Amino acid sequence: MQKTMDEYSKKRIAFLALHAHCQARLLNCTLAATDIHHKAGRGENHNVISSWLAVCRSCHTWIEMNPAEAKELGYSENRLN
Repeated sequence: MQKTMDEYSKKRIAFLALHAHCQARLLNCTLAATDIHHKAGRGENHNVISSWLAVCRSCHTWIEMNPAEAKELGYSENRLN
């Protein structure tokens, strides 16, 4: 698990450097991306960059608190195959 977390940390820094602005832009967005939202969950997709979304803390909280709406908007994906 430590290897996965070390890889994630490096990828996260690079991803946020490339995506400095929030990709969700929901109500109360602060515009500066500080978090990575794992659209397909953290399990086996933890380091899959294509399932990441750069978001501000406010938008990340909204996405986590409103899963049905987040899926409708494309901010989250079903985690079951």
